[in-house]
Amino acid sequence: MIPIALYAAGLFLLLREAVPWLRARSSGVVYTRGQRRTAVHRDVEPDRYAALQSNRTRAMWPGLIMVLVALLWTFYAVIGVTQSAG
Repeated sequence: MIPIALYAAGLFLLLREAVPWLRARSSGVVYTRGQRRTAVHRDVEPDRYAALQSNRTRAMWPGLIMVLVALLWTFYAVIGVTQSAG
């Protein structure tokens, strides 16, 4: 059950930041977080845009680590099952 929870939580945390990051890379407009979202255009404020994109990239790491841990856990479980069955 723990790997399933790790997959769900990891994918949620990863996609929560990855989808806006990808949308901003393609459109050139990133939105700030919070109640009053403001648009930051890549052409108008390149330094602020880069900082916000960097923050989104760093925020993806916990979700990515959770998914990798779940994958390793699944891999070792499969290896364990195949070794005990043989």
